[in-house]
Amino acid sequence: MEVLESNGKESNMHFTLPDAALVSALTAWSLPQLLTLTRIRGGFTGDVWYVDTSQGRLVAKFAYEAQEAFEAGLQAAEIVECAGIASGAPLRTVAGERTVMLEGPPTLFHPLALLHFVPGESLDVEQPASAYLAGSLLGRIHTILLREQFRPQSGDRLFAYLKEEAVEVNAQIGLPMLLQQAVEAVEAFEKRTQVTYGTLYGDSLQVLYDRETHRVGLIDWGTIGWGPLLFDVALATELFSFSQAQTDYFLQSYLAKAPIEPQELEGLKYYQALRYAQLAKFFAWRLAHQATLGNPDPLANELALRENRMALEHLLE
Repeated sequence: MEVLESNGKESNMHFTLPDAALVSALTAWSLPQLLTLTRIRGGFTGDVWYVDTSQGRLVAKFAYEAQEAFEAGLQAAEIVECAGIASGAPLRTVAGERTVMLEGPPTLFHPLALLHFVPGESLDVEQPASAYLAGSLLGRIHTILLREQFRPQSGDRLFAYLKEEAVEVNAQIGLPMLLQQAVEAVEAFEKRTQVTYGTLYGDSLQVLYDRETHRVGLIDWGTIGWGPLLFDVALATELFSFSQAQTDYFLQSYLAKAPIEPQELEGLKYYQALRYAQLAKFFAWRLAHQATLGNPDPLANELALRENRMALEHLLE
């Protein structure tokens, strides 16, 4: 689930890009014969299609965010893919660009990218090997991006987002204070413990496992930014929260490949709280604006806000 800054969100609450607009835009790439377009379930922040050609499958993504922020994720995907990990890197246009800008909704423009298809299926998190695969993959990615000294131009998309005042949050009694407490808990931990900062994937890991090649890949770099790597670790542990053994296995596998120090994990719960704070703010916005992109259920935003707020309150006790 992608969580983005509030800027521009109101423009795309209900809009989806028509297939015809995508077909027209694909002329920016040098493609073999186009066979079919298949719209697939996107997230809360974009429209996604399989683009099947005579030479194989690609993925088109039209993202309702700023071009700079979207391209930061695409650049990270290119770096990681060059290091040997399938990452859904962009296919460059004829002009050598990562994206093209399309109008949608009317009078507003957003970036479209054509991505390399990553084969595989989502990890079965109940299988012991999944904790190892996810942990070692995240550790490798963090190491690669630090080694390459990649610092995304999108900058801090975590603390800046949480600290920005929003009328939608203020409308929820007590929620502003909870968000402030979550940020302050992290800041206090970072004053007494040295924490490694780097490029954040920024969302729950979208890991795919290819049974034929036994390789793992990572897709959906939509919320990349600069921040404490522990935030990514906290998000990934959500996948294995049903089992302490699986969580421990994930963390051990991560540390074996990661650039952080083991003592940093002592503050993991603070970064988990930060995630719930981020989601609570996001769903407070969606609820206030009755946003339906990604989930048309009229009660979904209210329920998600309640669940994330309760989880945040529990971690801050």
